[in-house]
Amino acid sequence: MKRFPLTFLVAFLSLFLAACGSDGLYRFTLVTEGEHILTQDLTSSLIVTDGSVTLPAGTMLDGSVHILSGSFNVDGHITGDVFFLNGDLTLGPSARIGGDLNLGSGSYHPSPDSVIVGQINTGAGIPLPDLPEKQAPTVWILLLRTLISGSLLGLVATVLIRYVPGAVGRVGEAATHHSLVSGAVGLLVGVVGISLLVTMAYTILLIPVTLLGFFLLGVAALYGWIGLGISAGRLGIRILKRPVKPSAAAFISMLVFMLMLELVSSIPLIGDLLGLSVVLIGLGAVALTRFGLRRFTPAANQNLST
Repeated sequence: MKRFPLTFLVAFLSLFLAACGSDGLYRFTLVTEGEHILTQDLTSSLIVTDGSVTLPAGTMLDGSVHILSGSFNVDGHITGDVFFLNGDLTLGPSARIGGDLNLGSGSYHPSPDSVIVGQINTGAGIPLPDLPEKQAPTVWILLLRTLISGSLLGLVATVLIRYVPGAVGRVGEAATHHSLVSGAVGLLVGVVGISLLVTMAYTILLIPVTLLGFFLLGVAALYGWIGLGISAGRLGIRILKRPVKPSAAAFISMLVFMLMLELVSSIPLIGDLLGLSVVLIGLGAVALTRFGLRRFTPAANQNLST
């Protein structure tokens, strides 16, 4: 389940590897709208997301074609593969495809005289590049990975507890004392924030803003994670009744917190849900306290204090 987004992304991007030249450069022509007639030979891959493209007779496209939507009329020669996902594909009498024709959905109109050198794959038969099987890591590798990540987070927590102890404390307090509210707010921030950033990514000019937004969202989740870990560590230190320096307590708290989280995440069925809940609670605590700049007080307590 954890590997599915990464596997899907690698499989999708590897469809475009056919456009990589021998010099290691990636060349492609992107068509997003309008009507286009390729009157000259094209030495790159063609990606069609919308609009209409025509490859006349006597014209060669030296590369692969990826049709996500729109209309593509072929009467020339395509040296590579054709990936047709949706839209309208027409092969004229002089059309020649040097590779495979992979058909998804949409309208396909072939001429009896058109030539397809490779195979015609339809539906679930469309081949995807073989991905190497990833072996499950051993217990020692998981332990080493957890110790390394816990140590790195412990160092960050040590710096934060030294310079902004109040802010980290307020985030941890909101996460531990108001877990349900923090989790609900974290879910809202995550869903709305990711949806907004994905929408902004469709505008090319806002792609840098989108990347910055994802970075800040990740920093907020990590900050909330650290606040929650330090707060849980302080609770354990109070139970043990042993004096520990704040910086050392922060480091040890994050290391133990990561080990416990890895142990809980290994529980079948509910492990992933618990891990996601921790992330959402931390993210919500950061949002409620504005990165720890103010203490979160529920509305009911505010009314009582007045």
